[in-house]
Amino acid sequence: MAALAAALITAPGVSAQGKLPPYPDALRCAGLTSAANNIGKGTKESSQLFDHLIFWSMTAADAGRAAGKNARQVDADTSREATAAEARLRAQDGGTSAALADCVRRVTPLDK
Repeated sequence: MAALAAALITAPGVSAQGKLPPYPDALRCAGLTSAANNIGKGTKESSQLFDHLIFWSMTAADAGRAAGKNARQVDADTSREATAAEARLRAQDGGTSAALADCVRRVTPLDK
């Protein structure tokens, strides 16, 4: 958990590119941030984890609409991704942690 928290807190807030990512990419980040949020509930990082979750959930919804997906399909896809990601994060999989850090890096700061 400490490595996960460090990746999430030390990742710099970099503005998103200003364009919608492809649905598979947005879905992956939505799943990863949802999993991180579940793991981090009750920690001092929980507010920041929730912000990441909201950003990527909204981005995945927009990307899903652009890809012709309906809301139920996006929700089901996100839930499936989150379940798989949570298991990998709990197992401290390095690739999954790096993917999460990349997603966090791409979150547009909410205070801007």
